[in-house]
Amino acid sequence: MKKWMYILLLLTVMLSACSSQATQNENAIKRIEGISLKQLSKHKGTYLGDNSAVHQILLDLPGGAIREFEIIDGKALDVTYGIKEDANYTEEQFDEFWFDEKDTIEKTYLYNALALFILIDNVEQVTLKMNSNDEPSVTFKRKQLEKKLPHSFKVYKKDTKLWEKELVEGIVKSKEQRQALYKVFPMKK
Repeated sequence: MKKWMYILLLLTVMLSACSSQATQNENAIKRIEGISLKQLSKHKGTYLGDNSAVHQILLDLPGGAIREFEIIDGKALDVTYGIKEDANYTEEQFDEFWFDEKDTIEKTYLYNALALFILIDNVEQVTLKMNSNDEPSVTFKRKQLEKKLPHSFKVYKKDTKLWEKELVEGIVKSKEQRQALYKVFPMKK
C-alpha cells in the first residue's frame, strides 16, 4: 500500500512540474518569429486616441511587456517597456527576452515602430525606450522612415506578405539594412 502512495505522490509531483513548465512557456514574451502579421493586421485602421486599441496592439507586438505608453499631442506615441508589479511576466523573463542577444533591442524596436506606423493611421512619431535610463531609446518619425522604405505604409497595410518579405525579412532581420536605418534614427542612452 505504501508503495502505491509513493508512486501516486511521485506522479503528482511530475505532473505539477510539467504543468508549471507549460504555463511558463505560455507566459513567455513574444518574439518576432512568434507574431502573425495576419493576426496583427486585424488592428489596422486604429487611431491614436483609442487607448484600448493602441494598448492591445502594443501587447500583441514582440516584447509586449509594456510598462506604460503615452500619447503626446494626438500625434506621437511614447512607449516604455518594463515590468509592472501585476504583470504576467517575471523580471527574469523580461531580461531573458530583451538582453539575451545583442541585437534583440534593435530588431524589436524597429519591428514595433514599423508595425505601429502601418496599423495606427495618425501616429507621426514613435519613441521606444526601457524603464531604465541605462538602456537605449529611439525615436522614429513617420515621414522620414517611410522615405527609406520600398513602399508606403498604406501598401504594407494592404499586403501582409509584402510587409513580411520587405520589412521583416528584408530590413528588420538584415543587419546591414537595420543599421542603415539606425544611422538615420540613432539610439540614445
